[in-house]
Formats: sequence, structure tokens, C-alpha cells
Amino acid sequence: MKVNCAEAVEYLVREGFHLYNRHIVIRRYDNVLRDEYEEYQEYLQHESRLQLMRQGLENVALGLAEDIEEDLI
Repeated sequence: MKVNCAEAVEYLVREGFHLYNRHIVIRRYDNVLRDEYEEYQEYLQHESRLQLMRQGLENVALGLAEDIEEDLI
């Protein structure tokens, strides 16, 4: 969809539009990319934490540590 003025863009982002009795939400591409990037950063943090927990469990299994660190649980 193309629009010919900034006011139309602002209106569509704010109000969306209806098509076949369904409300369609319009989002700015930059906002979608920002949200996806934030989700990706959160994923990386969780993945890193899981790797640390796994390493702690491996150390316990190998007898290199007696227990996993409290901050990893």
C-alpha cells in the first residue's frame, strides 16, 4: 500500500484500517526491527545463562565442583 502524504501515514499507524471486517494494525518498519532486535538480545541472554548452567552441571558431574553456583539457578 502506498500513501501520498505524511498525514496519511500517521493516520494509518495510529488507527489502522479495516479489510473484510478485520482490523489491520499498521506498524512502522523501524519499530518492528527494534522489537525483533530486543527479543534477539533477550534470547542471547537466556542462551548464555543456559550455557553457564550446563557448564556448572558438567563440573558437578565430573567432580570439579561440589555444587552449581547459586546465581545460576
